[in-house]
Amino acid sequence: MNDTVCKNWFMRKSGKTWVYGCALVSFAGLALAGPVYADQVEQATVSQVSQEVVAQTDHQVTPQAELAPSTTKEVPQVVEPSPSLVSESAKTAQENPTHSKLDQPKEEQVQASEAEKVTNQAQGADLNQTSQETPVETNSTSPVHVTEEKTDLPNNEAVTNLEGMTADQNGHWEMQADGIHSEAKDKGDSFLYSQSEGKNFIYSTDVTFKEAGGAAALIFRGNNDSSDKNMYGVNVDSGNHKVKFWRWVNNHDIQLVDEKDVTPTADETYNLRVVAANQWLSYYVNDVLVASTGDAVLQKSDKGQPQVLPEGYFGLLNWNANVIFKNTRYVNLDDASLPLIDNLVVTSKTGSVEKQAQFFSEEPLHIQYVGHNAETVGLDITKHNPNAVIKVEDAKGNVYTDISQLPVAVGANYFTIESSVTDSLGRPVTLTYRVNIHRRQSDDVYYNELYRDQYHYSVKDGWANDPNGLVFYKGRYHLFYQFYDDTKWGPMHWAHATSRDLLHWDEEPIAFYPDATGHMFSGSVVVDSTNSSGLFKSPEGGLVAIITSNGNGQRIEIAYSEDEGRTWQKYDKVVADWSQDPLQNQDFRDPKVFRWDNQWFMVLAGGPLRIYSSQDLKNWQVETTYKDLHTECPDLYPIVANDGALKWVLSRGGRSYKVGDFKQVDGKWAFVADEVYQDHDEIMNFGKDSYAAMTYYVHDFGTADHPNIPQLTEINWMNTWEDYCNLVADTVGQKFNGTFNLNLDLGLVKSGNCYLLTQTPVKAYESLRDTDNAQYFENVRVASDNELLKDFTGDTYEVVSHFVPCKDTTAVGFNLRVGDGQATKVVYDLTKETLSIDRSQSGTILSDAFAKVNSQQVTRNDDGSIDLHLYVDRASVEVFAKGNTVAGANQIFPSPRAVGASVLVEGGPAKANIAIYPIKSTWTDKKEVTKAVAMNTTVAGDLTLEVGQSKDLQVYLAPASEEQDVTWTVSDPSLVSYTEHDNKLSLKALHKGHLTVTATSVENPSLSKTFKIAITLNNFATNLKGLKAVTGNWYIDDDTLYDSNVSANDFFMAYESNGFKQFDYDIDVKYQHGLVNLFVAAEREEPGRAYSVQFADNDTVRLFRFGAETIAEAHLDKAINDGQYHHVKVEKGKDTMTVYVDGKEVLHHQFDAVDNYFNQAHVGVGLWDGAVEFKNFFVTEKMTNTSSDTTDEPIKPDPQPQPSPEPSPENKLDEPEHQPEVAPEPEPTGQNNGHDSTNTVPDPSQDNTGKQEESNTPVETPKTVAPLVENLLKKFNAFSLTTFLASIAKETWHFLTKWLFS
Repeated sequence: MNDTVCKNWFMRKSGKTWVYGCALVSFAGLALAGPVYADQVEQATVSQVSQEVVAQTDHQVTPQAELAPSTTKEVPQVVEPSPSLVSESAKTAQENPTHSKLDQPKEEQVQASEAEKVTNQAQGADLNQTSQETPVETNSTSPVHVTEEKTDLPNNEAVTNLEGMTADQNGHWEMQADGIHSEAKDKGDSFLYSQSEGKNFIYSTDVTFKEAGGAAALIFRGNNDSSDKNMYGVNVDSGNHKVKFWRWVNNHDIQLVDEKDVTPTADETYNLRVVAANQWLSYYVNDVLVASTGDAVLQKSDKGQPQVLPEGYFGLLNWNANVIFKNTRYVNLDDASLPLIDNLVVTSKTGSVEKQAQFFSEEPLHIQYVGHNAETVGLDITKHNPNAVIKVEDAKGNVYTDISQLPVAVGANYFTIESSVTDSLGRPVTLTYRVNIHRRQSDDVYYNELYRDQYHYSVKDGWANDPNGLVFYKGRYHLFYQFYDDTKWGPMHWAHATSRDLLHWDEEPIAFYPDATGHMFSGSVVVDSTNSSGLFKSPEGGLVAIITSNGNGQRIEIAYSEDEGRTWQKYDKVVADWSQDPLQNQDFRDPKVFRWDNQWFMVLAGGPLRIYSSQDLKNWQVETTYKDLHTECPDLYPIVANDGALKWVLSRGGRSYKVGDFKQVDGKWAFVADEVYQDHDEIMNFGKDSYAAMTYYVHDFGTADHPNIPQLTEINWMNTWEDYCNLVADTVGQKFNGTFNLNLDLGLVKSGNCYLLTQTPVKAYESLRDTDNAQYFENVRVASDNELLKDFTGDTYEVVSHFVPCKDTTAVGFNLRVGDGQATKVVYDLTKETLSIDRSQSGTILSDAFAKVNSQQVTRNDDGSIDLHLYVDRASVEVFAKGNTVAGANQIFPSPRAVGASVLVEGGPAKANIAIYPIKSTWTDKKEVTKAVAMNTTVAGDLTLEVGQSKDLQVYLAPASEEQDVTWTVSDPSLVSYTEHDNKLSLKALHKGHLTVTATSVENPSLSKTFKIAITLNNFATNLKGLKAVTGNWYIDDDTLYDSNVSANDFFMAYESNGFKQFDYDIDVKYQHGLVNLFVAAEREEPGRAYSVQFADNDTVRLFRFGAETIAEAHLDKAINDGQYHHVKVEKGKDTMTVYVDGKEVLHHQFDAVDNYFNQAHVGVGLWDGAVEFKNFFVTEKMTNTSSDTTDEPIKPDPQPQPSPEPSPENKLDEPEHQPEVAPEPEPTGQNNGHDSTNTVPDPSQDNTGKQEESNTPVETPKTVAPLVENLLKKFNAFSLTTFLASIAKETWHFLTKWLFS
């Protein structure tokens, strides 16, 4: 059985050795010690370990809790304040005054190893997951034998121009006439180093495998030190015919891209070639580009890296192979010879071209938008090297010699542009750009879409999430935001729009693209008005962007603009990195920067909150950390309250907030929450769809003695990472997915003993009121049967209302967007004192979570009245109440015919003042149309139904004012029965087969929609009740359950709990790609924090707390990604899980504590960003006690975190951004990771020292052995000696206790 890594043991540091709290072997100590729970360990920490303690292995996957950065510099330590956040004498960070000068060359910090597939981002398998990335798994499994002895190889110009070559004794290296021979079978890594070095270069070799197996690599920009490796490597593996690209950071390896398949050659000879152009590194195998840093088109899951190594030595690496390296040569390239493209301008002879986007010469990605009338485009290319040869190829492989008239279709058109020169040896030196020419839809479509809000800003095409870089500068508001040119979250860019009034927005070109350090996650922009950074030519300074770079952890980079944000120059150094942070948590993102007390401050999180300071925006030092206060997208800002007090507000991603003070405590700046906020947050927005709030930077806040606080305004992303953000566009049939909430002015009011935040729509919205068509009702009596609004119609309006209830009134509010059996309800319940938004009958329902009612406790006004201020737009409702101290926002997707409204009153009547204002559109580019211009649908184009299932197909025509009449055509009526209802067709599947159904507009027959339907039989073998899809397009065909998706989390769950405490979970899995979840214990049918067994495209199995942290992981003998079915069994005990793959035990874990639902669980399966098949899903009750605890003591639950504002696909699956992190993080991530206490005590740096896991050989156990001994041996196999000794104590204690009492 493979080693298991336990992430929830209590640890403390003693010198340089871990002491495990669970390894106390004193029986008396065990008897007195209380249980230790997982949340007592800081989530996702990465520890430091001195190099002499841990023997380095051949770049194997190293569990995160075991290895950590080795560093030559002290990590700043932060001392914890006293528990009282209001005490002036509270202790905060005592930091070593010697800190890294981040603008100087520095040694890189190691990346933690966490076996997750995405990013972030991500936010991961789940947009709510952590953002830790998968470390590179190179091929080695045997230990590195580092020795001081070296073998010198003679120079031989006929074979290589490398000079001063020395080779490890670990393997045999020999210079021969036909090449460099290397034999290292069963030796692991064997290096050859040289004294030849380079910065920008071409470096290649022809490697021949003399026998099958092993891998051969080029090493470059290295430091020639096997004991502390900092270098890059690219390889080819003759065993699995895959190639890899990785780097070592302080002796730990990180994978830069996912491994790629390579076509085997007949003679097992491969040409490996690397081209280095400053931060841009490209890797070719047999003239095929397989990796290019920053190229998110070539590799969507590019991993990113810390500060790029700028130069170093060349070398070779043999891993367990017998090979010949031939023609191993490098040529250094000066700047003038690099085949860069200095500029690229897009033109069109047939149509319009939007504002020219800035072209980044040393980055591979570029996006340019053109009008719908631009059926062809031209490329005007400025070559850096006049001798470069340009090749332009489209996505279909067509190569164009005439690049003045390239055909483009509507949507994204990716052109590959190769710029090549020939080096002195005749080899091609090529840089490959990806240029996306995005041709817009017809002008008639934009802003006439059914679900395009008319006075909320939204992305014109593609995906948008978190607002970034909000800044007011020289009369213009700048809104940057997370962007990807698709309708789902993907590799993050920064898009850009500007406005003079916060109402009417101009589209600007894309500002930032993924680069060599990773994807561009969230950040902020400030005005460096004094040029404190020294980046500007003018003393007046300019704009500085502070950006998260995501991949293999997260880091902060900056860029500056001298032309008011039109173009940007990236600073060439990373200014802050997670690996140098005291908390050692890879979730190190979303920096919000402000200026106070003559210095810059940065608040950032993604996981735990931190506060940093800087004098120049380039060198940052930690002030305070809060390991138990988790959030995404933090913001910290001062407001002068209505009583004149200057207070600070900590926004936790726009979901909740705290009020307190920002001040120095024992020499360190810290946010100190007011007493009422120490263990409590106020709700910032009770609706689901308001996230990642950010304020616009206006100017320096001044000092405590001379504050200069502007009116602050914020904006949010109108969506959530919960489970449906990626579903919006595809579900409703539109080409954009990303809308933002209203711009809100912020204030503070004193209410009793606390300050409350007010969020008021900016006054500019009043200018949009159509007062000529407004309806006013003054002091009217409204009862439950009122018809006050029976003649009202509209889909974009504002409601200002004041209700005075009578003593019998139980509820007041409004039914909005009423029609076609639909309504969205905004209700104030006087009996419960709650304000709610109910969209469960609002039209298209994206998911179960979408349908839930959102509410908040709200007291009435002092006189007993209720104020409701509503903004209704085509696809959203926002509500404000109680002096704007309460806010809620939700998306809705009603029928175009649902344009009615009514006043809702329950119980006795009420008096009311109501004003309804139609709101004018803010879209200046909107075209007036006289017929339908687009057809939308709420049903996927490809459907699978089982025989006996029914389905409604419905289409809508845009704009909503047009006729909705359509005709329906069914290709094979024998397979279904159906009825037509105007724009809806209801059908029932009768027989297995395939058919198409087409809807065609009566008014405009050029508009149609075809549904492809497969009808299957359900012979899926299972004993589970209520097994069905929660999210995703799962389907069953005969005996197989299928699913596939892109950047989404799909769940197929049993809606009924099996009721078993101990059971066997059996299933056959055919893994294809992505991340597969086997949910063994979930609280409900939505697997929020379920206990999951995960498989990915590697040889790792992981026990994971879904949406939270890794519990344990182990290695398989072989990955299950071979396209075959594999049987997975999970034995679940009362507090244990044991995983078997194809009959072999691969992981066993004993929990310190589990949630109550662990033994009353729902089960199911899930998939993130991939494809999978399942068969034979059974859960069988076990009566055997598999727990090491033989008593019947209740299992204590883990403390539950508060709902997180979040990804990464990270969970934000990694937010998205935030994807989720695996995801994403996503941003991209999702929910917070780990325990989310709201206590705002600034926490000290944790002592983070790694521990080398002991490798244990399984002990054969006779079948007749006593259960007590058997359990102990099982634990001995699974864990280290210290844990084994602890188990002896625990088992003995329970045995003696039961014996004595009996």
